[in-house]
Amino acid sequence: MARTLLLALLMAGALGDAAWARASPTSTGEPAMYVYRGAGCDGVKGLAQFESFLGRKVDGATDFFDARSWSAMEASSWWIAKCWADNGRRISLGVPLLPTDGSGTLREGAQGAYDAHFRTLAKALVSSGAKNAILRIGWEFNGGWFPWKAAGNEADYAEYFRRVVNVFRTYPGSCFSISWNITVGAKDADLAAAYPGDDYVDTIGGDFYNEIWTDIDKDPVKRWSYMLTRPYGLNWMRDFAAQHDKPLSFPEWGTGTRPDGHGGGDDPYFVGQMATWMKQNNVAYAGYWDYPASDYNALLSTNLRPNAAKAFQEAFSDAQPTAVNLTAKCAQS
Repeated sequence: MARTLLLALLMAGALGDAAWARASPTSTGEPAMYVYRGAGCDGVKGLAQFESFLGRKVDGATDFFDARSWSAMEASSWWIAKCWADNGRRISLGVPLLPTDGSGTLREGAQGAYDAHFRTLAKALVSSGAKNAILRIGWEFNGGWFPWKAAGNEADYAEYFRRVVNVFRTYPGSCFSISWNITVGAKDADLAAAYPGDDYVDTIGGDFYNEIWTDIDKDPVKRWSYMLTRPYGLNWMRDFAAQHDKPLSFPEWGTGTRPDGHGGGDDPYFVGQMATWMKQNNVAYAGYWDYPASDYNALLSTNLRPNAAKAFQEAFSDAQPTAVNLTAKCAQS
């Protein structure tokens, strides 16, 4: 703890507040519209179809660094950063804390073993013109599917998160916004214990997909009610963010199908309720998952789900972002 405090104190002299202001956690308004349409330049090409469907330009895009290995992560950072910087859209980036090849642990990361890799990622973003990216560091850590899962290692996760934030924020010319990004409703980790502290977080993010797990969930109205009130559900996110004076974000959300049959499908009620809830609860931006991923296909722009697609257009086609802007801390060039 003393070492972390010292790092924070040393950083204080080198960092300045960004020009963006943060509104009250009770603010309301339209979130900025982000979308995932694929990785890097493929995602850039895919924007046209979604924007045609939506009837307006999107404000930004969701993307991810390649998590297969440290070398793949570093290589992908240059390509992804350049693709989106050339496009001019702000990106919300999933930043893996560990590669999926098994070469690393949270404890080693917390001790600084991988700092050099994150300096390379920061260099790629700043050098390519994406210095204001939103960084979703170690996203969905409260689930059990990523190697950086925090369950049973919450303290190491939080310490590692702080260390990575320090690396990104101290890179010359950087102006990154940091997202602490949970999976809504996943209960594998103690979220309070995994929280790195307010000085290291700009937004409380949640990845949120429409899913059916019980017979009760088959009713869209009852399913939505449970999504609000369940442990680590939407109401928990709202209250936690308010307690920490942070805006919310939904870097990934959608309705569609899963290969195991647990997807919520063509659900206009989910889309409409989500749109209303976000407008009322200080959500800075929301990234729709308009992509046929193998584990969740939430495509709307192809009219694969006409009812949900219509609800989405009605909710967002004429909307302009009026909600809270994002904060960041910017390093001197």
